[in-house]
Amino acid sequence: MRATIVYGFLGAGKTTLLRSLVPRLTAIEPTVLLVNEFGIEGTDQVVFASDNLVVRELIGGCVCCEVRGELLVALDQIHKTVDPDRLIIEPTGLASPDTLANVFMSPAVQSIVTVDSVLTLLDASNFALVRDSMGVFYPGQVIDADLVLINKQDVATEVQRREAREWVRSLNSLATVVETVYCNMNPDVVVAAIRQGTPRMMYEAPRQGINAHDGLDALGLQRVVVGTDGLDTEVAERFVQELAKGTYGEVIRAKGFAPAGNGSHLIDVVLGDWEIRPFGPAPARIDVIGRNLTSHEMEHVLTNGITEFTRTT
Repeated sequence: MRATIVYGFLGAGKTTLLRSLVPRLTAIEPTVLLVNEFGIEGTDQVVFASDNLVVRELIGGCVCCEVRGELLVALDQIHKTVDPDRLIIEPTGLASPDTLANVFMSPAVQSIVTVDSVLTLLDASNFALVRDSMGVFYPGQVIDADLVLINKQDVATEVQRREAREWVRSLNSLATVVETVYCNMNPDVVVAAIRQGTPRMMYEAPRQGINAHDGLDALGLQRVVVGTDGLDTEVAERFVQELAKGTYGEVIRAKGFAPAGNGSHLIDVVLGDWEIRPFGPAPARIDVIGRNLTSHEMEHVLTNGITEFTRTT
């Protein structure tokens, strides 16, 4: 199998890109999407399933380390049961290219899959904040890329857009760089970048500083899952607004669902920005990643202090 790795920090727009890209690739060649998420439940899995995509999910940790053994099992299963021509791999937004490369150096993995292209997404409006606070893995995602999408141009200032372009070019002068809004671009550009890729030798180059594969703790991050069953739309929206404002701690990323009639609302919070949009039936929960999160206060607001259903990891 030929593989494409799609990098991007939490909230950069990977899910949006993949929902449009994978069906187009599938029409050209048999394609499977392999998704890696933290936690015991995956929000993106629910979203992709609504598009009838062929998805295999790795949850419970980063593919670089905690679920590394499961990656080989998943690759073997995909190879034996589906045997696609193309495998799209979406690591967690905290994945380190250095340590992921080490995974793909394994002879067992190399016998099944060859990486031939790398796509990276940046959020133009907050890339500098992420760059300055999230460790050395972030520039590594740009250095390794064949195609870089600088997304969310509509919410970035001209200064932010220019700084993002200059930063990308200072790290990688050879990559194709495309500026996008909601990852909206000519899909043929992405497809060409993937299909014209050549097998690459991936190697682990030690760097100074914190690497994402050290886990959430090494980055000073924690994770809280809150249940939203029984919430009405008004309470859910108010809670999401408070998440974005920092009422319950520094929220880096929150994603999940809240009930709405016969379906649900898809909830998205990224570094102070928030969005709620209609979605079909989905598990009633929100997954929150951040610093100094106050899980008990979240619980109290969502349940009026009656029920405990938050988990912290």
